[in-house]
This record gives sequence, C-alpha cells and structure tokens, in this order.
Amino acid sequence: MYFSHAIELEKDNYTLYSSRSAAYLKQGDPDRALIDANVCIRLKPLYDKGYGRKGAALHYLKKYDHAIAVYKEGLKVAPAAEHLTLGLAAAKRAKLDSSEAQKAARKMSATRRASISKAKKKKKCGNVSSYVQQTRMELELQKAAIEAQLKLIDELATMTDEEKLDLLFNSIDRDGDGTVDANELACALRKRNAEMSFSSSLENAIKTVACFDKDGDAKLDITEFSDFVDAMLVQLKLEFNEFAEFLVLQILFSEESPEEELAVELAKPDLSKEVRKHEALLDILEDKRMVQLFQLFDKDGSGELSFKEVAVGLYQLTQNMDESAKTTTDLLLMIGDDDKRTLKYEQFGRLIMGIVAAKGSTFDEIADDLTLAMTKHDTITKKDLAKLQVADTEYEQVAREIGKTSETGDKFIDPLGYRRLQKLFDLWDVDGDGTITHSELVVGLRKFQKAAGVVDDAEQHAKAMLKFDTNGDRRLNRQEFARAIVGYAKVSNVAVHDLIDFMVVTSVLHEDESVGYQKAYRQSFADEKSTNSKAVSTKCYEAEVTEAADPSDYSETEEFWD
Repeated sequence: MYFSHAIELEKDNYTLYSSRSAAYLKQGDPDRALIDANVCIRLKPLYDKGYGRKGAALHYLKKYDHAIAVYKEGLKVAPAAEHLTLGLAAAKRAKLDSSEAQKAARKMSATRRASISKAKKKKKCGNVSSYVQQTRMELELQKAAIEAQLKLIDELATMTDEEKLDLLFNSIDRDGDGTVDANELACALRKRNAEMSFSSSLENAIKTVACFDKDGDAKLDITEFSDFVDAMLVQLKLEFNEFAEFLVLQILFSEESPEEELAVELAKPDLSKEVRKHEALLDILEDKRMVQLFQLFDKDGSGELSFKEVAVGLYQLTQNMDESAKTTTDLLLMIGDDDKRTLKYEQFGRLIMGIVAAKGSTFDEIADDLTLAMTKHDTITKKDLAKLQVADTEYEQVAREIGKTSETGDKFIDPLGYRRLQKLFDLWDVDGDGTITHSELVVGLRKFQKAAGVVDDAEQHAKAMLKFDTNGDRRLNRQEFARAIVGYAKVSNVAVHDLIDFMVVTSVLHEDESVGYQKAYRQSFADEKSTNSKAVSTKCYEAEVTEAADPSDYSETEEFWD
C-alpha cells in the first residue's frame, strides 16, 4: 500500500506512520520515511517496528553509525526482534564495506592476485622485452599491495574494538551470510597456522562451533563469535585490541590465491552434521548420569579407563567378550591417550554416543538402561576372563608396534594417524572381510595416483606393500596396512597425515567431485618425480619391514624392489 504525503493520518495511530514510512522507503524517499519513523517511535516508544523503519531509512541514506545506534536502541526494547538483529548486521556490514580499512583490504587482495597473474605470464614470455615489461608490472603490483597493507595497519589503529570484531568476523565469513560455519572457521585456522593439516583444522573448527553455538544452527553469529573470542582472550591472557588486530592481519595477509580458493570451495564438505554431533556429545557430557556411568566403568577410580576397564564395561553391556575386546582394541588405538593408552571422560562420551547410535535411540532414553546393565551383570565367567587376558596381551603387542620408534627416533604412527588409517582401511576393504588383498590395494592406489597426478605402477607398488604381511596370508590386516601406508608415504616423499587425508577424500568422492581437492593438495606430491620413486621406494620399504615372513613368499615383489 502506498500513501500520498498529503494524506492526513490519525495523530495517535503509530502503526499507520510505520506503514507509510515503509511505503516511502520503497518509493525511494528515505527522508520522508525517516520523518514518519520518528513520529512512530515518539507515539509508541515500545513498538519495535518503529526502530526498524528508522534504521532502514538511515541505512538507505548511508548514515550507518546512526542506523546502528537506532537498531541497538530497538533491541533494548525488543531483544528477540529478528528484523532488528538482521538490520543491525546489515548496517554494520555496509559500514565496514565503505570503510577505509575494507577498501585497503580489497585493494590488497586485487593487487596481490594481479601480481600472481603477472608472475605466471612472465614465465611464458618469448623474448627479453616482454619479460622485462611483465616483471616491471609485477613489481608495481607488489608495491601497490604493500602500500595497501600499510594502509590497513594504519586504519586498524583507529578502529574501535567493536569495529575490529566486525572486520574479523566478516573476514572469516567468506560467503557473506552473516554467520561463520565450521568450514569458514577451518579456513581461518589454516591461515592462522600454516602447519595445521586440512583435517586438523576441520576437527578444531567443529569443536569450536559446537561449543559456542547457542541457537543450534551449527553456525556462529556475531554474538556467538564474540563469546568465542572472549574465551580465547582468557585462555591466551591477551587484550582484545592486540589479539583482534593480529588475527585480522594473519587472515587477510595470508589470503589464498584464486586457484587455492576455488579448490577449497569445490572440496568444501558439509560439516553441520558433525557440529551437531559434537553438540550432542557436549550435552551428554554434562548429564550427571554420564558421570555415574564413567564411574561404573572406572573400577580403580583413577579418572581414566584402561583396556581391561573398557573391555569389562562393554562386556557387561553386551555379554560378548570377543566383541567387547575387539571393540576396545580398535577404540583405544584410535582415540586413546598417546602415552597411557587410556580413555578420558570426553573420549568415553564418544564411546557411549556410539552405543546410543547403534541402538537407534537417544542418551536420555537409554541412560537408565545402561546403568542397570552395568550394575546387574557384574560377574565374568572364567572362560571370558581368559579371553580378556589374551586380548589384553594382544592389545599391548599391537600398541607397542604402533608406538615403536625407529633409529631416527620417529614413531611409526601416532594414534590420530592410526584412527585416520582405519577409515582408509574400511574404504579400501571393498569386500568387507577385514583384510586388504592385492587387488584391493591396486584399486585404491590407482585412484590415489590418478588424483595426485602421479604416474607410477600401482600393481608393483601393491606387491611391495604386501611385504608388510607378517603372517603369510598374502593379505594385510589393519596393523599391517597401517605400516604399509606409512612406508608408502616415505616412498612418495609426503607427510603421512597429508597422504592419508588425500587418500580418504579421493576414495570417498566421485572423480569429478574430487577435482578441487586434487588441486589443493597436488602440490604436496609434486616434490619428487615418479621416475625416481623406485630407488627411494626400495630403501624406504626395506627400512620399514622389521618382521616379514619367509622372503621366498615375496619372490615376485623382490624382483621389482631389489
């Protein structure tokens, strides 16, 4: 409905002034919209829409500071008014977009990208004159980027804490939807710490979002993000001013190249389910019944669960010692404490979550049943007790093997790496029989090599990996497979965690979908030419195999590697 300015309104009808204000703004007349919004607020100070109309009119007039103040005033009257929250966020973003700091950041990004482009063109120059010209333009762009960086630093020094927080938040909010999800936070974490692996940044981001997400949308709005920053300040014992400036510079100055940015976007997984899963974990960890369950498992009251305590507890729930011992072995090797090989309270929570998921229920629904089972079945037969003793001995052997150190003092694999290897094992074990055959190795290696751009003989590498078969069945169990992949990482001259991450993703994704991920990680595999892999491989594999079966069992393999 549109209103003519000549129409007289009822002087005490604030809703009519609100409606006409909206109509004026829609017609492109913010000045009249502002007049009616002011009348509306004067007539009804507790009417939240009046503040929304006034804030919108001021936003239209590009008076962002005034708009922000009005929205804040309205939120004091109506804290739950979503239109005011959204209006405030939009006004803040508009103010930031028009700020000198953001202009400097955009200039820095544009000139840096152009400089990268010139560097590529320079390599393709066919004559000296063209090379010199491209070099000159590249240097001019680099100079402009540095000037923009200095301008950004100067502008940061003049900004308020709230403005710095908004700049930091919007720098992380890559898609501009007004929230930071786990993927966006993970990208920021990798920029903050270049040594952090792809999977580690995702794990940390999932935990962070789950911890500070109050409204359950698996994302952080500006208020939740502010709570996260406050917690970081307490933990690091820093002042907000220096912390915010430091993070802004880290994130903006380490901006990805266009190719890297595209690769990250193409490979971006949906982490909302993982965030909600971690939120569910946090909820049950706060439940007193969970604390009591942990105490029932913890027979010696040490505050940590040993192999026997976990196995006995699972046995009380399942009445199956073989299944309980196997589950405990896998669990402790994957998420147990690296030094003590025990489960702490949070890790125990993950175990209970797995049990709950297997029963297709919720913790609240079965918590009492779990407690009853733990107190009812408190005896173990001699036969099952013997099985427990054997399983405990076997677990210690496997755990020692995983933690075994080489002459250089390097561990064979850490528990986090072993957990990832178990995921890879399940993906490569096509028939699900609990072992990896030569043909399954070939399939997995070929897909990896194609994705990584490595030209190599998967058949021969698979034969070489079977040298880790210590029981002579021409297959690899989980432990043998783990050692084989670590050996392959040395062959490929790649960090084992990066190799595992890459193999897992390329095993899960369709070949077309994995293009972006391939681009992001292919550089990791480009350091060594495949033509040199044979000599390197022989040395690495022979150094890794410490307990092989009869060498005659591997005659075909030895021809290739020796």
